[in-house]
Amino acid sequence: MLIFGARERSRPGPRRRALAGGTILVALTGVAAACSAITEGDEPTAGGTLYYLSDRLNFPLDQQGLYLAEDVAFTTAFLQRTLTAYSYDADPTAVELVSDLATDTGSPNGDATQWSFTLRDGLTFEDGSALTCADVKFGVSRAFNPEFILANGLPRAVRLLDVPLGPDGNPAYAGPYAPDPGDVAAFDRAVSCSGDDRTVTFRLARPAGDFGHAVTALAFGPVPEDTPDGAGYGSAPLSSGPYRIDAASAERLTLVRNDAWDRDTDPLRPAYPDRVEVELGVEPVDLDERMRVDEGDDRAAVARASDPEAAPAPLSSDDEDRLIAGQGLGVRYLAVNTTRVPLAEHRRAIAAAVDRAGLHEALGGDDAGAPAAGLLPPGIASDEVASAGPADPPAGDPEAARALLDDAGEPMPPLSFAYLDTPENHAAAAVLQESLDAAGIALATVPLGPADYYPAIQDPGSPHALMLGSWAPPWMDGSTVADLLTPAGGPANLSRYDDPGFTADAEAAAGEIDDDARAAAWSELDARAVADAVVVPLRFDRQRGLVGSQVRGAMAWAPYGSLAFGALWLEPPE
Repeated sequence: MLIFGARERSRPGPRRRALAGGTILVALTGVAAACSAITEGDEPTAGGTLYYLSDRLNFPLDQQGLYLAEDVAFTTAFLQRTLTAYSYDADPTAVELVSDLATDTGSPNGDATQWSFTLRDGLTFEDGSALTCADVKFGVSRAFNPEFILANGLPRAVRLLDVPLGPDGNPAYAGPYAPDPGDVAAFDRAVSCSGDDRTVTFRLARPAGDFGHAVTALAFGPVPEDTPDGAGYGSAPLSSGPYRIDAASAERLTLVRNDAWDRDTDPLRPAYPDRVEVELGVEPVDLDERMRVDEGDDRAAVARASDPEAAPAPLSSDDEDRLIAGQGLGVRYLAVNTTRVPLAEHRRAIAAAVDRAGLHEALGGDDAGAPAAGLLPPGIASDEVASAGPADPPAGDPEAARALLDDAGEPMPPLSFAYLDTPENHAAAAVLQESLDAAGIALATVPLGPADYYPAIQDPGSPHALMLGSWAPPWMDGSTVADLLTPAGGPANLSRYDDPGFTADAEAAAGEIDDDARAAAWSELDARAVADAVVVPLRFDRQRGLVGSQVRGAMAWAPYGSLAFGALWLEPPE
């Protein structure tokens, strides 16, 4: 089960749409479907204090340094705006790409190697200073900070910019705070301002038809261009959103309304609560108990990483009314290392033999997720039904596997399955070994601790043929799946898949500007990878968590695998 904060269609992926001023985009029908405590006729009301309980010992505030998806969801809801954003809807297939700081979702040139965004009129930071293109450019420059890259890697969205990479894979530009910033001219060509400092233009290293999605990333968020101290900014960042930081300590973060925020410039955020209190360092067992008991201020609380099943007693009917559950974007899959299993017939024999029903149960069953037939989840795949797969995943077919082995005409090479040594993965390894054995395929299982596991599976020369992959797209477009299936993905390409025809088609799909055509192209490539048995899709993660009894508007929000913090409002206490 994917709990909030533990991140990991008949209509194609999210449509791009600009929002007219004054139109608040919150799909209340989706909210109602996501939480049974929301009854028909409930009208959102402003006011009150929303509480957020976290087991974290600190709360990162520097937007360019944020990494965890729930941190991004929280920060973009309350403190920082981006050029584009995603609408609030519990249905992943109904989530839309919308304009935020920009007037629309971006204007590409003919080959999608250049994108321009014009800022809305009247944008300000919390101190009342105007928010301009120069501030957006400066914010992007901060994403090249070597400290951020060392901690989290260079964000995929930033890698799209036409800034050269050095032999070590790091960008030639090192950001505004480095003693030697490097190739400043390259960055200035990649990000430029015009039109009275209201239009920002990005020049890309390669075509990207989905760049309007990429700039939902906080790496592209504005920071005042005269900010002097890179390390110190994160302690007191200036807000561009509806709230500002009133107080921050090791135990608590307090947000209050930002008086400089103009609702007319922000049609996305309803900003219902008057105040947001984040309580840090809550022990997980206490967090789960407090959310279950639902007393005092906790009745107006949501929580990071709350586990509805942690308490010994089953959920009561009242608890069930407060349970938020829905589809996330994360996918679990079995990667087949093509350097260890180069013959497609051998890979297909493995895929045919795999007991997907057994693996589904070993990895958490229906509470943890829904069976997957591809890597692209609903909300991104152009064919939701085909992507989702059968409700009951099939058991292995040893006879079909044996026939494929005969077609190969060569013996299966030695196989080993490397996995992170946890009880759940150990159970999955046993299922996998048994199902392959039934088809006459020998498999060695290799449990590894965290220090050894990740280097072992990401090493280009890894000796292991099979490994469990876990992936969630950084934004809601199929292009990001290329990291799993092409050499450019580096260590993310666990299958070491290097098919020139596939890679060429992936590059063509990435440059497709038409949303529907691009979604169809990525879904077709996803299906090809599955048919070639490069990956064996297992499940799409499910989100679950309890909210306080006064909390309304709660939904499992697919873009970040979290609650949609910006849609939350509070029922006044009786």
